[in-house]
Amino acid sequence: MKKITYSAAACALALVLSTAQAHAGPVGPGEECGGKGTVSDLRVLGHTATDTGPITLDVDRTTRLEMDYRPAHSHATTQLRVRTEGAFGTFVYARGSIGAVQAGALYTVTHEMAPSSLMAGQNVDVRIHVTGDNTTWEACVRLDVRITG
Repeated sequence: MKKITYSAAACALALVLSTAQAHAGPVGPGEECGGKGTVSDLRVLGHTATDTGPITLDVDRTTRLEMDYRPAHSHATTQLRVRTEGAFGTFVYARGSIGAVQAGALYTVTHEMAPSSLMAGQNVDVRIHVTGDNTTWEACVRLDVRITG
């Protein structure tokens, strides 16, 4: 398992790519937003796949998001990018190499987010996407998030 840690003014993030076996299922509280691969499942700690409306996150409380996906192509390197957009503007929190993948294999990308008080009371759009070899967009999930606190 390879761990990459990032921090930004609005959120503290930790990113992990695991080659451990993941469980296939519905995307849950998010929606796919493109990519050549397939998103198999999305899990948000404290929420169920049947939740509707914005996902509620509390200020300064870390919430774990897990996205299972199958890339359409094999890549020597993959990159994870997390984009958050709201009334405060658009921030790209993470971009970095998270390892090689094989076409059709199931992978899990884990993202932990702890919104700061700068985001309190806002609805934000969070997109988590994986690209291969800096060019092929393999998987993307979009979440509608409400920050409370």
